[in-house]
Amino acid sequence: MPTVELLTECVPPINPEASVPEVFSWFQAHPDAMALPVVENGRPIGLIDRQEFLLKLASPLGHSRYASRPVSWIMDSDPSVVDADTRISAFSEIILKSSASTLMRGFIVTKEGQYFGVGTAIKLFHHVNLIQATRLKEQEHHIAALQAQQIDKAAVSSARNRFVDTLTQALSAPLSTVDAFSKIISRQPLPVETRGHLDALMQASDESLSMLQKARDLARAEAGELQLDLAPITPRIVMDQITADWTQRAGDAGVTLMVSYEGDTDLSLLVDEARFRATYDTLIQCALKWARNGMLEVGLKAVIRDNLVDLEARVRDDGPGLEPDQLATCFGDLETTGDLSSAMAWHLLTRMEGHIFARNNQGRGTTYGFDVTVQRALPDVSHEVNVTQIESLELTSRPHVLIADDNATNRVVARALCEMFGCTSETAEDGEEAVEVARTGRFDLILMDIKMPRMDGVQATRVIRALADDRALTPIIALTANADPEDVVGYIAAGMASVVEKPIKPERLRMAMIRALDERQNLNDSDTVTRLSLRN
Repeated sequence: MPTVELLTECVPPINPEASVPEVFSWFQAHPDAMALPVVENGRPIGLIDRQEFLLKLASPLGHSRYASRPVSWIMDSDPSVVDADTRISAFSEIILKSSASTLMRGFIVTKEGQYFGVGTAIKLFHHVNLIQATRLKEQEHHIAALQAQQIDKAAVSSARNRFVDTLTQALSAPLSTVDAFSKIISRQPLPVETRGHLDALMQASDESLSMLQKARDLARAEAGELQLDLAPITPRIVMDQITADWTQRAGDAGVTLMVSYEGDTDLSLLVDEARFRATYDTLIQCALKWARNGMLEVGLKAVIRDNLVDLEARVRDDGPGLEPDQLATCFGDLETTGDLSSAMAWHLLTRMEGHIFARNNQGRGTTYGFDVTVQRALPDVSHEVNVTQIESLELTSRPHVLIADDNATNRVVARALCEMFGCTSETAEDGEEAVEVARTGRFDLILMDIKMPRMDGVQATRVIRALADDRALTPIIALTANADPEDVVGYIAAGMASVVEKPIKPERLRMAMIRALDERQNLNDSDTVTRLSLRN
């Protein structure tokens, strides 16, 4: 089993009697170092975190207070220490239960009590991510072996759906932890090289979470159990988001991106936005493989027919064109394409009774596209928020939040996100404890897991809604991996304000929190106006 020794960097330690200016000079000479260990007689006695050290020196009296002092005055005398032979899996369980500030510091590694080196949270997160990716590949090989045994296809599809659902839920939690804390660390001042490593880690976790979602969707689609999450969207806004998301990536490949929309700019459609965007992204990824030092055209045409809208999506590259066998295997089931994204796009369009294709243009290049007919929808203007603008939304106060979840890692993630949003928080480990804390405390918002021992999230919500005072009106947001449409209806009926699917995306959670708090404030304002009217 891999041990903490794999995460260790051999950083030369410093003596506790060394002066603060010596430490400052050392950090200047080592711009990528995040921490410096303090060791006496071979045993670690402290750790100097780069950021905290520089902040202390930069304070108004920092230089005069510490310039003539030994480093022992300014070090963290109680750092995290772990033996090099400790298994990474066991150490991860311990460190993920720590606070966000502890996670962002380094930790000291020892062997038989003697100083051995320094580890970093970034390396830990990167290693966890690699382990999860390896496990996923192993499970994919296992599924392929089952298929090779010629077991009944319908039975395999149903079993694979259950297996992938279980697997994705198990892997999503640690990947979400990596994603959440990576975003927290990214807000800190970091050396250029470390920033590059962190960006790579964030991209890897995003891609891993996306692949898990696609794997789960594909398993459900093959078993005939895929449910679409239909909601109103504005196609013009979707095309604006595509422009924002892909312009830089196309430019990095030496390609000019041209995005167009033909149709009513205020048109609202009833579609599954996340999967619709994923399908469009798949078309763009296919075309970007062949468009080099040229142009990529991305277009959407919407033709209205009463309450229906015919959509024509096209992505055209200026490459050499594809061979006949390549065209034939661009889209289809996983066995045909060998590509998870392309197979999922084909299943989605089949489920929507549409058509997805790839064909060579006359002259040069290939066009990738899909045609599908969808329902028109009346936009819910009260809830229409452009996700690309979510960074401009802010929580106007410092809400106090109750987090109810039986999983320690999930609680750490939720608390870290609340801290990032400027909230304070408390936690409960099951539904019964959540009810008791909500009954005796004062909270602006409750984040409620669904599957918990003793009392689940739905039961806890109903009990809270039955409280005798205004605590019964506290907004409750469900955090769950079970967010199919029929499940969501049940959660809302129980009294929850909204649902955020696990793995949690920070922007989705913050948007849901803002909406719930705004609705609660509007209700309070309405009650105030009513009381004043009755009084007058």
